[in-house]
Amino acid sequence: MKIRYIIYILILVFIMSCSKGEKIKISRSFVEFTTDVTITAYGMYESDKEKVNEILDSSESIMKYFNNEMSPEDKNSTLYKLNDEASKQKVSVPGSLKKILKISHNLYNYTDRNFDIALRPVIKLWGFNYLSEPKLPNPIKLINLLKTSSFDAISYNIDSIYFPDKNCGLDLGGIAKGYSVDSVAAFLNENGIKDYIVEAGGDLLVNSLTEKIIGIRHPRIQGALIDTLFVKNGAVATSGDYEKFFIQDDTRYCHIIDPKTGYGVSDLMSVTIITDKAYLSDAFATAVFVMGKEAGKKFLIQNNISGLLVCGTDDNKLEKIGINLEKYKKQ
Repeated sequence: MKIRYIIYILILVFIMSCSKGEKIKISRSFVEFTTDVTITAYGMYESDKEKVNEILDSSESIMKYFNNEMSPEDKNSTLYKLNDEASKQKVSVPGSLKKILKISHNLYNYTDRNFDIALRPVIKLWGFNYLSEPKLPNPIKLINLLKTSSFDAISYNIDSIYFPDKNCGLDLGGIAKGYSVDSVAAFLNENGIKDYIVEAGGDLLVNSLTEKIIGIRHPRIQGALIDTLFVKNGAVATSGDYEKFFIQDDTRYCHIIDPKTGYGVSDLMSVTIITDKAYLSDAFATAVFVMGKEAGKKFLIQNNISGLLVCGTDDNKLEKIGINLEKYKKQ
């Protein structure tokens, strides 16, 4: 009897397993934050496809929500309205922006002012994100705008904000995508999806039982990879001078502006950062790119942050500098 009972249980488990079908991956792709976004859930059963698609529908809505809240250009966004109102009077920080502004202010201090969301006036002056063709700004106007383009130039605390100068404004472009990716990841976890990748442009978060191969884009060869990383759990973000840029008088000017000089010029071509949060990787990649090779290396080492720096050499070759990457590389 006992043997028959065991056999019966085994057959029942086998039948139930077969009824669910083979495990598959289910993906959703769309455009948000002016970039391609892809959310992929792995190890899903065919029978759960409808439920998973409903979760991915909600995930897409989360990305859309944050884009609508944090766009500096959309007149209907919360951030746009904040920029407009805070230039006239002291206003309360909206609940939807309170956390990300606090995080951004902390990162401003943590990175020695190399990550600054109050740089919007200078970014506008260059024309990145605002004009069809960015160009070198008038140097006198740039110098004057720098005086009002930093966290130090505005009146801010966690509950309220005021811009003493009408030119002041916030731009969350260096952290909004990563913040949104983290929010989607948290939603997937809450709904029982534990094996996934959320990717938005150069930002992605991996949560998996197995390593996923992450290709790092070559900063000078379209469609090529400069390196690969093997990530099981972690957030990867890359900032580089190859997305939005122009070259004038043999100098490459890109959209990643140094808050201290007002120029988008670095001795680095790209920076890839791995942390446990996409918003941190996003912001640190921007800050380290601004810092440059030597200061960026020092920052990563001192703070035990994993990163890959890519820069040029005197003989026109590429140099890769890996910091704390041992667990993300195949031995």
